[in-house]
Amino acid sequence: MKRFACTLTPENYDTACDLAGSALLRRIPAASTILQITEGGAWDAFPTGIYIAADFENVIRYTGSAIRDGSIGDRVQEHVLSGRAARWTRLMAVPLAADTEEDLVRRIEGRIGAVLRPIDTKRLPTFGGPRRPAQRRASR
Repeated sequence: MKRFACTLTPENYDTACDLAGSALLRRIPAASTILQITEGGAWDAFPTGIYIAADFENVIRYTGSAIRDGSIGDRVQEHVLSGRAARWTRLMAVPLAADTEEDLVRRIEGRIGAVLRPIDTKRLPTFGGPRRPAQRRASR
């Protein structure tokens, strides 16, 4: 059974930002490439947020989150180094306030993923009530 695929459109990006609610830091309506993020530091100012990755056909492949001392770009770099980002050509970030609790970041990731339905994300965080607190991870 083939899943319906969402594309990375300005409307879907706006929806993702809306789902972040009051935790949203600001909107960045322009998509970035892997090189702009990992080499150019396009997202270096954002330690906390959700990222959305699309392929060359603009199909949303993956949504993920980052909560770290470094940046969302550091998390994307981990995907690149592991080979999981091979099909990603365009990425968009939903930056969140740096002090957003990890549990809320995960719930926002779950909400965004539930709406955008990324085809390569195997499991999304729940977007219900709070779970046990977790430690903030340092970037590698």
